[in-house]
Amino acid sequence: MKETKLNSESIKWIRENPKEFTEELIRKSELVKNFSDKLEPYRKNKDRIGYDKLFKELLKKEEEKEWKKE
Repeated sequence: MKETKLNSESIKWIRENPKEFTEELIRKSELVKNFSDKLEPYRKNKDRIGYDKLFKELLKKEEEKEWKKE
């Protein structure tokens, strides 16, 4: 059985706030669509470290763009 990355507090919050969790998941999924093509080479090469690093950088940039729009 795989070990979960969520701790008990996170799981409890998700259970208590399913609507907020779902909205955040959808929002992040939309942001990832904007840069998923840039991650493709890392995924194909199975470079998990490079993928994770670039993913965090690109997600941060996309979130900053969203904040500027608001």
